Amino acid sequence: MTGRSSKRPNPKDNFLADALYSFNSTLCDLGSSYEELKNRIQELNLQISEKNIQLEQNFFKVNRLRWFFDSILNSMADGVAVVDTSGKIVLFNRGAEKLTGFSSKQVLGKSYTEVFGKLVSERFSPLYTLKEGVSLLLEEKEMPKKSGEKVPVRYSTSLVTDSQGRTLGAVEVFSDLTQIKQLEGEMQRTKTQTALNQMAALVAHEIRNPLGGIRGYVDLLAESLEKDDPRRKMVNHINESINSLDAIVANFQLFTRPVKPNFESSDIIAFLNEVLDFFKKSANLKEKSIQLVLNGNASRKPLYVRMDPILMEQAILAVLDNAVKAMKMGGTIRIEIQKEKPLCKGSKKHVSIVVSDSGEGMSRQTLRKLFTPFFTTRERGMGLGLALAKNFIHLHQGDIFVESEKGVGTTVTILLPKN
Repeated sequence: MTGRSSKRPNPKDNFLADALYSFNSTLCDLGSSYEELKNRIQELNLQISEKNIQLEQNFFKVNRLRWFFDSILNSMADGVAVVDTSGKIVLFNRGAEKLTGFSSKQVLGKSYTEVFGKLVSERFSPLYTLKEGVSLLLEEKEMPKKSGEKVPVRYSTSLVTDSQGRTLGAVEVFSDLTQIKQLEGEMQRTKTQTALNQMAALVAHEIRNPLGGIRGYVDLLAESLEKDDPRRKMVNHINESINSLDAIVANFQLFTRPVKPNFESSDIIAFLNEVLDFFKKSANLKEKSIQLVLNGNASRKPLYVRMDPILMEQAILAVLDNAVKAMKMGGTIRIEIQKEKPLCKGSKKHVSIVVSDSGEGMSRQTLRKLFTPFFTTRERGMGLGLALAKNFIHLHQGDIFVESEKGVGTTVTILLPKN
């Protein structure tokens, strides 16, 4: 045997080498995965940034559309109210605010019934459409305002649904009919007045002809009687009745025939003083007194108005006569003359004559018919005085308004353009 020795490999060294190799390999794999993960995260961050940009753009578009939609809704003169499926108001535009007097803050989140109460039946509201699924098209109703008043409206309702047809609520669109109703009333009054004019002209013609014959026979009868004959009293009564009929016919003719005013520049203050002097002497005032207040007693300078004194006198006397008859137990008629500002931009200044009495006042129904020809609340009234007064004032390019409260009194305002 030789003296050279042989060393056997240690198994532990092989294990360490394998472990180190495996660790290095795993480390390389982790580094590679980390790089891939890092690249992936960068890609995701880029995609997220792009999505965020798209979301911001979409959000901007949605906000712009919403602003555009809100602008359209708020620029509408019509009112728009939307209720959800529970009947709560979720949208209330500016037109609805203006028409009802409620602000959107006061009604949003509240039920339709809570806001408008039981004054509006469910049948005439979006709640009916929500419940029955039936749209209401161009119907009319009275909608209560915050002040408690009622305003006539024309309205339509329909369901609000999503893209899949699911019900989200109901919408109501309503518009104010106040002016339209006033125009309809004015048209009806014009038609009525035209028919009455025709009737009055016919009646005046049919009465005046035989009336002339009756007057002639009465004159002959009076001539045949002695001065101390007691039958003359009967003849005088007949003459008084004929004169009354003649005055009625004259009023008919004034009402039916076109009147051509003779305008002149007149001091309205001096004119009213003369009219009042005449009225005090001719009217049976008893305990009734009349005050004339001129510009709050601050000024008595002449105030000139272009008018026809004869026609204007008849109009003023008709107003004063009604005021006296409204004060059965006595009272005071107050007349005030004021210089007013122009009614609108570019229009002329005007003078107002305000006649107030402390009489019994009128109901709203009477007020609505006050200027209708032949309408009267008195047993012996003809109902032509105020109708003629209104016509004469309109011939002066003026207007007349009446305010009255039952048991309180009446105020008549006459507006006349100032020179």
